[in-house]
Amino acid sequence: MTQRQAWDLAFDPATGRRIRQEEVTTGQILPDSRWPNFFSRLVAKLQWDAHGIPLTKDAEAWEELPDARREKLTKLLCGFRVADDAVSKNLTPFGPAAKNSLIAWVVFLQRRDEERHANWFDRVSNEVLGLGEEREDRLAAARELAPPGIVDLFDNQLPAMSAEMESGKLGLSDGISLYHMTLEGMVLAAGQKALLEELDDGVMPGVRQGFYHVELDERWHIGFGLRCLIDANPDPGLIDAILARADEAAVAWGDAIPEHIRAIIIPMARRRMAIVTKYLQEARAAA
Repeated sequence: MTQRQAWDLAFDPATGRRIRQEEVTTGQILPDSRWPNFFSRLVAKLQWDAHGIPLTKDAEAWEELPDARREKLTKLLCGFRVADDAVSKNLTPFGPAAKNSLIAWVVFLQRRDEERHANWFDRVSNEVLGLGEEREDRLAAARELAPPGIVDLFDNQLPAMSAEMESGKLGLSDGISLYHMTLEGMVLAAGQKALLEELDDGVMPGVRQGFYHVELDERWHIGFGLRCLIDANPDPGLIDAILARADEAAVAWGDAIPEHIRAIIIPMARRRMAIVTKYLQEARAAA
């Protein structure tokens, strides 16, 4: 098959707009690999409507839940409300940092997912938890109810890292290590397991259905991050830094997640980093 011209694949990660031939300038983000197409095709199969899942039964069931269960679910759901709002606002610098239009396109698709997740959890905070009339009021209330460790990671550490990426002080590998590997790959993954376990009895079918879609989206996000990290050929010190954050990730949810889920975070991180290390060693040996 005839290769397309490089300009025809150029992409503006800030707007999602394909760049015309006459707009391409020196230093323009252009692709050097087509592997991101796999993720682009996968995303097309996972689309869902955050506003199309009914929550009436969930709101009715919420009022009948025991206080202890409502408290635990409140911490989890508010944690995700805070996290996904922050993520949807702080992924933008990842696209330009990739210096590859195909990877930037997939980052754009991920950011679109995260905006959908933020809308979904805002619906839950409104229609089920009843946190306030206005979106910003609900977010402020969620910050007060979410575990402090989650608020710090997503409202402080993530924006700080995003700002340094935007200024050019940090690169894509740094962003991937904090967001995809730590926040998404450890912290949110643990919260997902806890929430799915808590909702397994079907008492809140709408929340369970929506979160099922969120969890599927997050799987490909983590896989994409792993592939980007491998492609970046990071220094072993970055891998060590990711593993060093596992302890912080394990305690971020506090008592909102059970011990048996907290205990899997560090082994899960080690398995993923072992995959990265294996690929890097094989690539260096073949060079």
